[in-house]
Amino acid sequence: MFAVALFALLPALTFADDHPLRIGYVTAQFGTDTAAFDPLTRYLSSFLDNRPFEVVPLESVEHMVAAADRGQLDFVVASSVGLVTLMAKHRVRPIATITLASGSELYPWLASAVFVANQRNDVRTLEDVRGHRVVAFARRTLGGWLAAAREWRRMSIDETDFASVTFDLTPPEVATRVCSGDADVGVLPASLFPAVAESCAGGFRVLPPPRPNDTTLPVAVSTRLYPEAAVAAIGRLPEQVVTRVAIALLSNGRESPAARAFGVAGFTAPLGYTQVEELMQELRIAPFESFGRLTFTEALRQNAGTALIAMTLFVSALLLALLRARKLNAQLAFSFAQWREADDERRQLESQLQQSRRLESIGRVAGGVAHDFNNLLTVINGYSQLLLMEPLNAHARDEVQQIHRAGSRAAELTGQLLTFSRRQVTDLVALDLNTVIRDAEPLLTRLAGENVELEIALAPSLAAVSGNVSQMNQVLMNLVVNARDAMPPGGGRITIATEPFTASSDVDTPAGLAPGEHVVLTVSDTGIGMSDETRQHIFEPFFSTKGDAGTGLGLSTVYGIIRQRQGQIDVWSEPGRGTRFRIYLPQATQPTEAAAPAAVAPRSASPSRRILLVEDQDDVRAFATEVLRAAGYDVLEAASGDEALRLARDGAPIDLLLTDVVLGGMNGRQVAELVAQAHPSARVLFTSGYPDDVTAEKGVPRGAVAFLAKPYSPDALIARVSELLDAAA
Repeated sequence: MFAVALFALLPALTFADDHPLRIGYVTAQFGTDTAAFDPLTRYLSSFLDNRPFEVVPLESVEHMVAAADRGQLDFVVASSVGLVTLMAKHRVRPIATITLASGSELYPWLASAVFVANQRNDVRTLEDVRGHRVVAFARRTLGGWLAAAREWRRMSIDETDFASVTFDLTPPEVATRVCSGDADVGVLPASLFPAVAESCAGGFRVLPPPRPNDTTLPVAVSTRLYPEAAVAAIGRLPEQVVTRVAIALLSNGRESPAARAFGVAGFTAPLGYTQVEELMQELRIAPFESFGRLTFTEALRQNAGTALIAMTLFVSALLLALLRARKLNAQLAFSFAQWREADDERRQLESQLQQSRRLESIGRVAGGVAHDFNNLLTVINGYSQLLLMEPLNAHARDEVQQIHRAGSRAAELTGQLLTFSRRQVTDLVALDLNTVIRDAEPLLTRLAGENVELEIALAPSLAAVSGNVSQMNQVLMNLVVNARDAMPPGGGRITIATEPFTASSDVDTPAGLAPGEHVVLTVSDTGIGMSDETRQHIFEPFFSTKGDAGTGLGLSTVYGIIRQRQGQIDVWSEPGRGTRFRIYLPQATQPTEAAAPAAVAPRSASPSRRILLVEDQDDVRAFATEVLRAAGYDVLEAASGDEALRLARDGAPIDLLLTDVVLGGMNGRQVAELVAQAHPSARVLFTSGYPDDVTAEKGVPRGAVAFLAKPYSPDALIARVSELLDAAA
């Protein structure tokens, strides 16, 4: 996700092709009124330089596939089943998964709710449904039938085992038949069941799933969870178009007009749809009708004669080739071994250099993006806070709060970009790694899937490590997902373990690991493993073995986080024997972080205090000036270092210089040194939206000078200025 966001935030791009982008959807799912999509298309168009969109209604998934075959679609809004059907024939890239709402909670999952009337005591589990009358929402819908059908199939129950099965009923019709006794069991999508749950005087009871799901899902379900419908790109659209549409959807707030156009709560990062494909294969849903029917053994039996001849020829050719190769190898063994050793070392050094250059390139682009966005967010968040201080009616206050919340989320995204590129100092605390793993275990179990056993083996006494809980959870999730995707069809086991470790010259340690006490986090699996060639590239950004299904950023993100903590990663893997990641983290030296003291309101400004404000961004300068003057300060404005020096030399006393670090011409540090010659008692407050390493290059290392990071709020600005001026008094 970070790479997608990073390149989408680059300066405005132009596209060679400006034809309307066509969005296809199935009318049975989202209705026939294409005008309802106008808020969505207007919103997306604003992210693509007002490029037009065209909504294409389609009668069924089959019609959607046909339209894609003819090249008539650029994007689709498709159910999980529809999306997997398209993937069987086309290059489909999911860019956002739909989220639903239950009260204040959002969730991107769907499942079946299999329910009976409360007074029915003869049906307590899914297996008890055998021999009863069943009514269901729709045969081809995942939540309305297929998820439940898969559970019954695994119990060796199919439709012939029921007294009757009736499909294509509305949710109220399903509930009415079960309540009245015309049917024994009802099947509805879990998201639709709450709407009819109270429609029966005696009430309904949802049958529990054979294996409990994550308890955080806010609706009752009877089956395992599957990802919701998604928005996806089809074909070979320019990457910048797909990226901008993805960012537009993921930046969209809850219950926005664009989300309401779909009748959903919002959008989240795209989930994996492998489980849906496995369900369709297992139930032999088109286009997987023949899946599993013709085995390799049966094909070999049907073509035994041809296969025997081909195998004999192949083995003969192989033996001749092996004999010839053995003879050549005996002659060249010594020289080839030396050459291979040298070549392996060269490849490893080239790989490390390439990886470092790619990470550095991403970091530089992220720093520029962060600077521009932090300037904009200073103005957006600052003025929205000023408005919230004014008397507003309830409606206007709510709208301004929405603006401020959106700005705060954008500020968090900018911070995440810098953390990914290892160019921002994050908040660090002393972490108990065992506690982090235990807290994340329910989520990790769900990510691993039902065919994968998750084993936790934690050392009984473990020292703390310095880190960030959110980042450590990201490391665990990325490694577990990577292990899960490497499992063979029959499943396997993932083991998460911790142990103390002392690094010294007497023990075998990864290259670059500093001597001393460490904590080792091990994540191993019994998957298919990988070759040495693949292992050499796994930490490179954008390297993926999953084709279009992978971003290539999971393990490079893990690498960035661990290296930022001065840790090291050791990887072992062999084809067919699994993979093991061992992460070495230094023990923490700082104590557990104490609660921050309560903020103290700044004292009123003295009218005699004069501030020289140097900021080359007009809107940021106007905002800061308004805040400072409203607090009672006399403010001199300068748009450049040269203008600031002219004002400083006019003779009026200056109590504080507030300057941006990166300016056109001379930088903030140079301005501060020259102003100090005319006003040696003036205090200096630096501000910047650039990452830490850029400000340090300009001679302003954070922690060594008075610094205020962008975006800053009016309260933060006044408090910092008051603190410096009061200290000088």
